[in-house]
Amino acid sequence: MARCCLRLVYFVTQFKNMRISYLGCIALLSVVVLQSCGGSKKTKTKNLQPGTWQATPVLIDGDSKDWPSPYPNYDSKSKIAYATSNDGKFLYITMETGDELTEMKIAKAGMIVSIDTGGGKDAGFNINFPLQNDNADIEVPQHEKGGGDASTRLGKQLSKSINKAIDQAGQFSLDGFPGCNGGYVVSQVTPCGIKVRARIDEYKELVWEAAIPIKALYNKDQLSAADAGRPISVCFQVKALKAPKSKEGDNGGGAMNSGMGSNSSMGGRGGGRGGQGGAPRTKQAENPMAHLYLATKTWKHFTLVYQQ
Repeated sequence: MARCCLRLVYFVTQFKNMRISYLGCIALLSVVVLQSCGGSKKTKTKNLQPGTWQATPVLIDGDSKDWPSPYPNYDSKSKIAYATSNDGKFLYITMETGDELTEMKIAKAGMIVSIDTGGGKDAGFNINFPLQNDNADIEVPQHEKGGGDASTRLGKQLSKSINKAIDQAGQFSLDGFPGCNGGYVVSQVTPCGIKVRARIDEYKELVWEAAIPIKALYNKDQLSAADAGRPISVCFQVKALKAPKSKEGDNGGGAMNSGMGSNSSMGGRGGGRGGQGGAPRTKQAENPMAHLYLATKTWKHFTLVYQQ
């Protein structure tokens, strides 16, 4: 809320020096409120998952070797697995998926990982990576009627194209981090020390990793004993591809352009092909390509851990 009010004060101040109509001012203020303050939802403590202490710092290299196998959380709707941990100086976040349609969405439409340091759903920090890349050389496969798992028909060439697009995703943007907003190159050192990386590993899993300094989130160098049990939330937002116009009688993905993920656990490795069997029978089952046109948000609400 404090962050919201500061932004409103800033914009109101700017309006005094701008020649805009009264209605235009109200409309713009509404956008600011919706983007910065809207949808605030506080999560009760009983819904928080216990955090994980990271005894050895995570190497941000797009490799899941530093993380539990399998990842402890899985969202069957988003088809992603994810995990978080922290030590005294960093918050570590990772996401993994082996579903090629989800990899395609991330490679072309991009992904946003957001953080709410209050433990709710009012994220004030955002990492946009990979960025949307409409020029990625990935041909979206056409829907083939007759059911079945679309990923088994995508082919080696498409897999190579996805791999290439992820490998070339060298830019990201930050929002909400004091003194560290704007665009950056993955290989450079950001002013606030945030590191990100994504790649397709040898198991054809897309692995996304980030290390965020505690300083960038709480304006102090490291956690203390008083921070043990402090609530925090992370959201993985996978954007959707633009749905093609559906032909008459085709149960395509045109109507499935938004959705919300949910937290759950899985027994298989990561968010890949092993986690698809439990999906409900919907239009997505009738048309496997519909998942390309489904935007998802997956929240994890947990607590920070402190150890000396």
